[in-house]
Amino acid sequence: MSNQNTPFRVAVVGGGLGGLSVAVGLLRRGIPVDVYEANPEFRETGLGLGIGPAAHRALPLIDEKLGETYDAMVTTHETSTGNPDDRTIWFRATTGYGERSGNIFHTQRALPSGLTSVRRSDFLGALVNLIPKECTHLSKKFVDLKQHDDGVTMYFEDGTTAEADYVIGCDGIKSRVKTALFPDEPNKPAYSGMYGYRALIPMDVMEETIGDAARYATWHLAPGKYVIHYPIAHAKELNVGFYTLHDKWEDESWVREGSREDMENDFAQMTGAVPKILKLMPSPSQWAIFQNPPIQTYAKDSVAIIGDAAHATSPHMGAGAGQAIEDAYVLVEMLADPRLKERRHVQAALQAYDLVRRPRSQKVVQKSHENAKALCLMAPGIGTDEEKLRDLWTDNFHWLWDLDMKAHAESARSILTELLAKTSP
Repeated sequence: MSNQNTPFRVAVVGGGLGGLSVAVGLLRRGIPVDVYEANPEFRETGLGLGIGPAAHRALPLIDEKLGETYDAMVTTHETSTGNPDDRTIWFRATTGYGERSGNIFHTQRALPSGLTSVRRSDFLGALVNLIPKECTHLSKKFVDLKQHDDGVTMYFEDGTTAEADYVIGCDGIKSRVKTALFPDEPNKPAYSGMYGYRALIPMDVMEETIGDAARYATWHLAPGKYVIHYPIAHAKELNVGFYTLHDKWEDESWVREGSREDMENDFAQMTGAVPKILKLMPSPSQWAIFQNPPIQTYAKDSVAIIGDAAHATSPHMGAGAGQAIEDAYVLVEMLADPRLKERRHVQAALQAYDLVRRPRSQKVVQKSHENAKALCLMAPGIGTDEEKLRDLWTDNFHWLWDLDMKAHAESARSILTELLAKTSP
């Protein structure tokens, strides 16, 4: 379709947090959407979810209801400890080995909101409720797409096809949309050099085990490994992760069965609270941490990708979900621009999204990978130096959190203005 005077229709492939946030934002702006989800129901594979201040500010900008929904279920440190002075805490860094084990040597604050966290499944379920059922299509496993002058044809594993004017790929780290769009790009996720053990542990059990420290988001650090825990579900549970550096992952599956002996050996050098928390871990399954290599663009013609499909990152900056939310805000703002009258205009909007979001999100992937080494006390030139660690985290996290989201979107709009001028006859 060449004339955009009537609303164009967007297909969102993937019904995770990023895809549903895009769908909610487009519907809020009067743009028709169809969401295609591979599974027979919407579901999240992760456990806890925490986002920083920039992404938190983006939520109501996508849709006020999105912000209200998140805030209604969020856990903060004030929720957890009952102390208003704790609200702005992001994490506490604690020595997890040796003579200084248990020493809290840094408290990272994230103004104004601190760490805000939810159970992923709870937030996803709330997002689903914001989207009309007639806009959702389940058990639609995307296989391929073809672009043509009038739009995009999508092909699904069940043999069906669907048409859309534009397609947004939100189908995760193993994105088939990305593979279809950029077959020559490095599409295979890369092992990050680390695996972990994960669990949700009830707050009362954790508090009985390690005391009031359970109510604070905490990193326990040791050479080559670290442990993380933070409260979720209105401080009724904790998301817990044990991470260790490991050079190779040769299993085809990203999750493999381990043993309690493996887990105990991996963290044998850690002391203080860590051995106590380790005894609470219900499963020794090992989860490999993968990330996406950088690609040259997130958009091509009438198709774009966002979130993990574009820039899957390791979890060490706590920024994966937040980057998908930032993507969603900029993208829906570009697609709702009133100057988009023809297909070439909408394609320019997708390019503007890419030119603003790609540099930032790829830098987050890089910084998260580097922060894994810092959390494992093995960052080059820093190691176990607590003052240098404090400086590194302060600089990196403020770069991540202090973004003015409205200005970020306006920078994309300025690029769109330039691109639209170039498309004029």
